[in-house]
Amino acid sequence: MHEGRLTLLTSLFEVYNANELDSTSHLLAEYFIKNYDHLSDLGIYDVMGACYCSRSAVRRFCQSIGFDNFSEVRDMAFEWSVFRHYFLSADKQLGPGFDLRGELDRLFESIDRRTAAGDLDALVRGIHDARSTTLFSADPSANELKEFQRAMAVEHCVIPLVTESVPAAQAIRTLGEKDLLVAVSTSGAFVERQRGQLEATSALRVIVTANPGAEVCSLFDQVIAIGDELGRNNPLHRMYSTYGVAYLFDQVFSRYVQAYDPELGAGGVAGAAGAAGAIGPGGAA
Repeated sequence: MHEGRLTLLTSLFEVYNANELDSTSHLLAEYFIKNYDHLSDLGIYDVMGACYCSRSAVRRFCQSIGFDNFSEVRDMAFEWSVFRHYFLSADKQLGPGFDLRGELDRLFESIDRRTAAGDLDALVRGIHDARSTTLFSADPSANELKEFQRAMAVEHCVIPLVTESVPAAQAIRTLGEKDLLVAVSTSGAFVERQRGQLEATSALRVIVTANPGAEVCSLFDQVIAIGDELGRNNPLHRMYSTYGVAYLFDQVFSRYVQAYDPELGAGGVAGAAGAAGAIGPGGAA
């Protein structure tokens, strides 16, 4: 299995959405998704019979999504309970009376305060000045970061995105001192799982998190905390990892444009970033 990979479900949906309905890849992805709750009970002949394909076709499919063979895919059965907890915990713990709009307002206001205080300026300047910037994210925030990735492309800043379902261990390990690594992990669990890669890179490291007290945050040069500090298993993490990350990186993009886009007049944020200091100990966090 590729280093850094954890989530099978996201990989399956990538294949499911990208291929023709009658293709073997689509049929296999659909079969695994529909049988995700009892993946460990499946046999190779069950898969072959249901999808009308050969053993070698199943093996090639597994390898195409980062697993050596069918057994490794089956070993990911534990994800079923992980994802059920992730998607259902808010409804179970917070109940039908939970004020989502009010919680979102508090989250966005906290990000506004950090933006106004200049907490994002060092990150904006770091992205501009770094030889390269890489986003390193847990899967739940990936869609929001893809939007930021596309937006930055129109500023002639091409930023790769590495996630657990699309791992690229060497891309992380080979980053140097002039490169910037921006990790997004609202609970801190993702970066804890990826500690080996983080410790192996010499890049400047920034983390966006709702759990700044996590021990793994000590590996980073800058910690950008969003919202209220959440514990590891807080049911609000799903909301933070989607709405919060999207809003924060919209702010980062806006600050970047204001500072460096020639059509909009550069200088304001760049100057503020200089005053705030560069990324690193003592920098804006």
